[in-house]
Amino acid sequence: MENHQRLQTLCSILFVVGVLLLLFSLTMIIPAITNRHLGYEWKNFLVGFMITCTFGATFVLSGKLNKLHGMPAVFAITSCTWVALSLFAAIPFYLDNLSYVDALFETISGFTTTGATIFSDVEKQSPGILLWRAMLHGIGGFGIITIGIAVFPMFKIMSLNNLLYSEYSDATKRRLPNTRSVVIHVTAIYYGLILLCIFSYYLAGMPLFDAICHGMSAVSTGGFANYNDSIRHYNNPILEAITIIFMILGSLPFLSYLKIIRQLDICHDEQVSYFIKITIISSLFACLWLCKNTTLEASLSFRCSTFTITSFITSTGYVICNYVDWSFISVLAFFLTFIGGCSGSASGGIKIFRLIVFLRSIKNRFRLLLNPDAGDRVKFNGKILENDEVHSVFTFFAIYVLTFTISSVVMSYLSNTDFITSISSVSATLTNSGPGFSNLIGPSGNYSSFSDGVKLFLSFLMLIGRLEILPIYFCIGNLLLFNRRKIA
Repeated sequence: MENHQRLQTLCSILFVVGVLLLLFSLTMIIPAITNRHLGYEWKNFLVGFMITCTFGATFVLSGKLNKLHGMPAVFAITSCTWVALSLFAAIPFYLDNLSYVDALFETISGFTTTGATIFSDVEKQSPGILLWRAMLHGIGGFGIITIGIAVFPMFKIMSLNNLLYSEYSDATKRRLPNTRSVVIHVTAIYYGLILLCIFSYYLAGMPLFDAICHGMSAVSTGGFANYNDSIRHYNNPILEAITIIFMILGSLPFLSYLKIIRQLDICHDEQVSYFIKITIISSLFACLWLCKNTTLEASLSFRCSTFTITSFITSTGYVICNYVDWSFISVLAFFLTFIGGCSGSASGGIKIFRLIVFLRSIKNRFRLLLNPDAGDRVKFNGKILENDEVHSVFTFFAIYVLTFTISSVVMSYLSNTDFITSISSVSATLTNSGPGFSNLIGPSGNYSSFSDGVKLFLSFLMLIGRLEILPIYFCIGNLLLFNRRKIA
């Protein structure tokens, strides 16, 4: 029976991955046409399209979608889909004279909306490559499986709520009515925000091609830019303000937008309120520190502090200034990347939702010590959370901190770099924020100097961070358990 279930899961994985590869292969035609029209090398995308399409068709014919139950199967499908699409999406980069490890690093960084790059000179890349990087942000920002639910009715054969939870495990496990309909509408809202961002950039004077690329990057909180100095290249306060607005919009729960549209009213969400407050207060503190400790004028201090803090708490990674030598701002931004945005958004990090539940649980624990008769229930948005939801938050915190700690030690051993580079590279990839806090990987640096082993390790951390740790660890655990049983 167990072997039969494993076979069913494997067939389902092949089928789902195959269907998504076929759909995904079509997106490679867009940068191919772009490069062909502008006179750049375009056959790398055509070859990538043909290879991806061939393997996709093979997987579909080899697999079969079965009725699956339980989170292990769902986690396996989600993890394998992200890994498989990354492997094939790297082909255009590889055929553009990158090593495959570098190509895979850039691809996973794009899909996971991390924004860490191995390109030492982005401006030398062809328009097709720049567009492909941005498109990876646009696809990965909302979730590959989530988009699959919206596009393909076939996913109804599986639990849609479980599929959504496999990509956004920070959300509470409340069942959504008519899940696929909700996902379709929320997907439309996400890409509507991207179009609105592109239009806003264009009206503010950004060239159309740049507006398209940065529009996808800003809303997905990705951070890939078309220039070595990121948004600083334009030196335009209006463009910076637009970027701040859409970085924040991409870090808010997309489901809240749907509720606002349907109810025509502002829906109160505690995590949104706390997210905005933390961003504003942190920006003000950073501005005051810059005014007091640097020679920057007040207006420039306000621009730099607001943009930098917003970029890091939303895990976007855009820059307009070199923050490496600004001790207070660097330390503040470092911890803000761990907080991240709201649950059900495109941002990375631990998320505000978990932080609220975690702190309120600690507060209740201290209150119980002082008054044993006091209640120990934790409320969120006026509703009492179940004990298993609170426990899952504590478990996630523990796993997250343990992952960061062990990864920092491993990174230091593999790379032989200084303390700041080691821990900030791990935090930047695990939280999907992109640039680090040292000169090597900071706002003026990149990840090209690391060895292939280090790049693969950091790519693994990016996937863990984007999938909220659980799916990847669950698959690794099941695989180790399966091998152990075979040996026994």
